[in-house]
Amino acid sequence: MELASPGLLWLSIGVILFVMEMAVPGFILFFFGVAAWITALGSYFFDWNITVQLSVFLVASLGSLFGLRGFVQKTFIGDSKEDGQDTIMAQGGEKCTVSVAIQPPAEGQVKFSGTFWRATAEEACEEGEVVIIEKQEDLLITVKKL
Repeated sequence: MELASPGLLWLSIGVILFVMEMAVPGFILFFFGVAAWITALGSYFFDWNITVQLSVFLVASLGSLFGLRGFVQKTFIGDSKEDGQDTIMAQGGEKCTVSVAIQPPAEGQVKFSGTFWRATAEEACEEGEVVIIEKQEDLLITVKKL
């Protein structure tokens, strides 16, 4: 006696994965849910054994994950790359205050635009000293003494 059809089980698994996607960051489970629904559709129309069902689920998971993830992320989440500079990014020449002493080659910390940043310098800078930003690379600011 069969409790439920394979198609209904795969459909339920897909719904569970969609619900779990809302609780887990990363936007990955959505594509496994899509694959479960594709497998459910195939199981409904064809009499597939469990091996074929799992194979279809695996191929559909990988296909939807790698084939659709970039497109769906851009559509629903947005493109993370920006054309213009961020307003907090240092252009060079701005003044900031050393909040944790910088002892080369070790990093210290500076306060710039109300935020604390990792910082390096060619010469030692003491806490509370005002310095000038030379450049910024990602989250690291290079400074020099006035």
